[in-house]
Amino acid sequence: MIDLIRATGMPNGLAAIGFTDADVDALAAGTLPQHRVTKLSPRPADEDDLRGLFRDAMSYW
Repeated sequence: MIDLIRATGMPNGLAAIGFTDADVDALAAGTLPQHRVTKLSPRPADEDDLRGLFRDAMSYW
């Protein structure tokens, strides 16, 4: 799957478009009130879950 993403020329995660670990808290806090986004999750996610998601999304390969 990663090879397919690479082949499209997509940036390698959030770091590739300028985000850093210093942005993780703000990204998580900004996501929580966006119910149109969070309600689509297949499981509940709190702020710690979102921080982990954004840290993991910094790079994919």
